[in-house]
Amino acid sequence: MMKFIVGVSDSFSAAHSIPGHKKCGKIHGHNFVVSVEVEGELKNGMVIDFFDLKRILKEILEKLDHSILNEVIENPTSENIAIYVFRELKARDLKVVRVRVSENVDKWAEVRV
Repeated sequence: MMKFIVGVSDSFSAAHSIPGHKKCGKIHGHNFVVSVEVEGELKNGMVIDFFDLKRILKEILEKLDHSILNEVIENPTSENIAIYVFRELKARDLKVVRVRVSENVDKWAEVRV
């Protein structure tokens, strides 16, 4: 049986501080990139329309964009941001395979099933 996985990426800008961290305990910002992958059965030749998956991701990231992440996520590490996005996608009945949150091109955290 074939397994189909599709993904999209989007970005948001936000500020945060990491409680108790020597350097990152000070408020600072990032232009985060979030990539998500979902799996499923083919319906009309696709798992989910890319447009629909991108719209759902945008809705989730709008809550974070230009915010102070500490007001939304208790300890807004990249890992916890990934968990937040993962849970939001699951709440929309998507079979999530992976969520990756990049602070910049050389640093990221990822949660997978």
